[in-house]
Parts: sequence; structure tokens; C-alpha cells
Amino acid sequence: MSTAIVAFGGNALVTDAEHDSIPQQYDTVCRTVGPLIDMVEQGWNLVVSHGNGPQVGFILRRSELAKDEVDPVPVDYAVADTQGAIGYMFVKALRNELARRGLSRPVVALVTHSVVSVDDPAFTNPTKPVGSFLTEDRARALADTLGWSIAEDAGRGWRRTVASPRPTTILETDVIRQLLDGGAIVIAVGGGGIPVAIEPDGTVVGVEAVVDKDIASGLLAHELGAELLLIPTGVPRVAIGFGTPAETWLDTITVGQARDYIASGQFGKGSMEPKVQAVAEFVAATPGSVGVIGAAEEIPAILAGTSGTRIVGAATGLTVDEKGSDAVLLAVNGTLMRGLKLSPNMAAAGATFLREATTQPVYRLWTINDEHPAMIRVTDGSGVGVAVEVWEVPAAGLAGILLAEPPGLSIGKVNLDDGSTVLGVIGEPALVEGQREITEFGGWRAYIAGGDV
Repeated sequence: MSTAIVAFGGNALVTDAEHDSIPQQYDTVCRTVGPLIDMVEQGWNLVVSHGNGPQVGFILRRSELAKDEVDPVPVDYAVADTQGAIGYMFVKALRNELARRGLSRPVVALVTHSVVSVDDPAFTNPTKPVGSFLTEDRARALADTLGWSIAEDAGRGWRRTVASPRPTTILETDVIRQLLDGGAIVIAVGGGGIPVAIEPDGTVVGVEAVVDKDIASGLLAHELGAELLLIPTGVPRVAIGFGTPAETWLDTITVGQARDYIASGQFGKGSMEPKVQAVAEFVAATPGSVGVIGAAEEIPAILAGTSGTRIVGAATGLTVDEKGSDAVLLAVNGTLMRGLKLSPNMAAAGATFLREATTQPVYRLWTINDEHPAMIRVTDGSGVGVAVEVWEVPAAGLAGILLAEPPGLSIGKVNLDDGSTVLGVIGEPALVEGQREITEFGGWRAYIAGGDV
């Protein structure tokens, strides 16, 4: 199965200052889980992460108001508190939605730790917004009284800011992988994970900070080898020139374009920039992956490729066509081939057929319920050369092709018999369990020509 990380923001649960109670937050969670169970029914392994900026701010503010009665709550413990509370909301809502559909699936909320460096420069420059949106006058008054750092947040108001160091690893990645392999839906890296440092002797020490949940979710997605990182937010797409007459909504951009936009200051430092940065870093580090940012209520349209901003990589096989646009060489081995049932997806992506080719003899082929093939790389000498077609695909169109592929298929590197390496559609070993092997045919066309389909 393919793995997706869906990373909700804390502000996605607190829609405005009039709807910030716990029952109202739970109602919001209940409205978000339907599309998540749709993904599960489509065959995705699913990890759900969530932000906690408003919720941590609420806890810290309550602690400040009660400081004469009880000891204050350290920031790392406030993060842990929100992992439990918001995780409980998601577990309950997901289990109820599964029950409503007559489905049974384990749902687990996992206390998750993100390792950070105590020398991270973020500790001298607090930028992560937490708590409610305030007027400037109210924020400055609280800053003067309580010693807060404050900042304006993307035109929506003023908020308290705290240190947000970068995570270097997620302590529970292996456990999360085991839970996914066991069929569980996992809620993890809540609020970016509880920030901790590791002492030389292996001791885990809490750190008072808030890790950005988008960066942490992207790191977890990479460590899991996920195919999709999806960040639902309050807008249908990412924009450059946001809030100005030059505002432009983005459909599909490359990692390079995303980094250029970040460098030119196109995105809010504490809001959209970490989302774009997290997705770009994940896609750049994880071949064959795609990242999407879009509205929470449009997840079905995002998965269908009709909504959201996609960030795609410029991986092996990158060329420049005669128009000067980035393009990727993609080897297809099944229903995306000319004249077959998914070939319209290639046309929709603006792809151009280049040539027929054969892989190096390191692959085997299975038919998946006679609907499409799965090509698996092997290293035991049992592989053959598989017939493929090589297409030139605009980098911006690659995400649509990947998202339209059945679960269990993804895009990775494929070695051709002429010594070149291109991208290609690859199957996961678990996908072919119990399926018919058709390696002897040397390709999907030869198999279907035999009349068995």
C-alpha cells in the first residue's frame, strides 16, 4: 500500500475566535475525517498529524492566569497535553466514521518526540505563532506585562511567538511503520512532536519550544518513504503576492520554483512558508513523491488532481524541452501506454511519446486482478527485460499522473537496457501477493495480446 501523511493545522480546528471551545474543535474534527476514511477505503496507509498553535497558547495562557494557584506548565508539557487531547478527538471521530461505514480498523494516537539541537539559532529568534489572534494593542499590552515575543500573522492579527527549532529525526518512526504495517490509522507528530534533545549518554531531555508540525510531518513522511504529503489549510491553493493586486494562485510548481519563492519572501514566515518549505524538502528528498497544499474541505478534489497546489520534483531524467520548460523522462509499463485505458492521463499531463524501450533484466511482472501490471525490481538474478514506453512529461504534470495511479504503484528510478536511468512506474512487493506472475510475457502488451485479459 502507498502511505500518505495528512497534516492538519491547529488553526484548521479553531476556525475563528468565536469557535474555539473544545466541543467546537471536536465538531470541526468530525467534519474532516470523512475524506480521510475515503483515502483508507482507496487503499492508502494513513498517518494524520495536527498542529497545536492555538491550543498550546490556550494552555499557556491558563497557566499564566493561574500562576498564583498552581505551578506553570512548561511548553514541552503543553505540547504533550495537546497530543493527548487532539489525538483523542481524532481517534474518536475516526473510529465513529469507520463504525458508521461498517468498517473495522485500529486507530492509534501516539505520543511522538521530535529531536532538536539545543544550539539551534531559533532559540534566539522566536517565530512560531501560538495562541489566539489578537489586536495589535492587546498583543503589545500582554507582551509588556508578560514578557512575550509577538508578531503579526499573515494579516489575520497578532499572536505570541515562541522558539521553533528544526527537528532532526522522529524518535517513533519505526513504531509508526509497524503500526501502519498492522493496518492501523496513526495520529502522530501532533504539534510537530514534543521537542526533546538527546544527551551523549542517550538520555532524553525535554526542550521548551514548539516544533513546526509541517516540517516535522515532512520529516516523518521522508523517514517512512511515504508517497504523499498533504497539508490541508485554510485556502484552496498557495498564492504569491498574497493580499496584493499581483496575487497569483499556484497550481503546480517544482521544488526549485518553491525555493525561489521562499527566498524572495513570497510566503508568511509563520504560516505558509513552513508549509511550502516542508513539502519542497520532502519531495526533494523522497524520489517519486508528491506534496500538495490545499483546503481541508477539498481533499477529494485534491486527490482527484483538480484542487490544491502541487509541488513536484525534478528528479533523474530531467530534460529541457524546446520551449525551455522542465520535463521528466518517464517509463510506463502498463495501462498508461498508448491506446490503453489510462493513456488519456498522459495526454492530460501534456506528455509526449518518445520511444519504445526495454528495461535492464532486473525486473519481474505481475498482473493485478487483470486490471493493470505491477513491475517489481529484483536482485536475485530472476529478472527479465520488460517492455516499456518512454515519455517526456512536463514536471508540472507528473503529480497528476502519480495521484491517478492505483494504490501500491509509485514513481521511482528505472534502469533501461541502453544504460540510461529514467523515472518509471514501480509496484510495491506487498501489492503482488496472491497475484499472477506474468514475467514470461516480457511486458503488459504481450500479456493482453495473449487473450487472457
